[in-house]
Amino acid sequence: MIVEIKGVSKKFGDQEVLRDIHLSIPEHSVFGFIGANGAGKTTLMKCMVGLLPTSAGTITIANEPVIFGGTKSNEQVGYLPDVPEFYPFYNARGYLELCAVITGLPKKEWQSRIDELLDLVGLEDTSALIGSYSRGMKQRLGIAQALLNRPKLLICDEPTSALDPAGRSKILSILEEVKQETTVFFSTHILSDAEQICDSVAMLHEGTIIFQDQLQTLQQKFDDYFVYTFTVAASEAQERLIKLPFLMEVKDNQLFVRLQNDQEKLVMMREIVAQGLILQSLHPQSRQLEQLVLEVLS
Repeated sequence: MIVEIKGVSKKFGDQEVLRDIHLSIPEHSVFGFIGANGAGKTTLMKCMVGLLPTSAGTITIANEPVIFGGTKSNEQVGYLPDVPEFYPFYNARGYLELCAVITGLPKKEWQSRIDELLDLVGLEDTSALIGSYSRGMKQRLGIAQALLNRPKLLICDEPTSALDPAGRSKILSILEEVKQETTVFFSTHILSDAEQICDSVAMLHEGTIIFQDQLQTLQQKFDDYFVYTFTVAASEAQERLIKLPFLMEVKDNQLFVRLQNDQEKLVMMREIVAQGLILQSLHPQSRQLEQLVLEVLS
């Protein structure tokens, strides 16, 4: 495991922001850390890079303990804050060259590494000054900066928030690609983004982890659900199909039905026909992660 977080709690005065957090994150994966704004995600990330002391528990990154104020583990960490700041009078290449000097990257590696990263984030042909960059371009440059020293862990704090769909798609594509060389800790409140690229997820709610698992395992909880809409109200359709032994629920005038095999699907269709119901649409349930979160919080 590249990250081990054991029993971490954090208080600010009498307010407990994090309570008994336990996380284990494997190498070369994208780990989704989801939760609403204000749930405590950024506080945990600041603890992970030694910017805040924990009130209890331990954090280990790449087999190095995290120590508040000056931690050797940060040699293995790249960090992208939610709103990265840059010197506006540099262009992308010049800024990365400055970062290479500051971080002690051997000069013989500068050119090839910077070329590689600018190509990765789609800024290889950009000569404009950073002060003219869009929010998405700054996020992409921030990823390049964070990856300059080939860290074992890349921590990204809400990297897709406030971006348009095209900008979000580009960031997600980059993060999915870089897990070949690093591990990505991806904090977000946009559940569809986490569902798109994450290998595993944990949800923080009011300072507590309320679930964590591999995304594939979580999605299997909903693989058997199908969504039906009819020419009549879903509640009326449910009443007419009430004799069927299947789990059914009406949401937003759609009928959600759990059907675990082909035989059950056939029984469902036969009863729909027998009841004279007319289907408008039928599809497997999507956005499984969002559904799980709503069920957990309800």
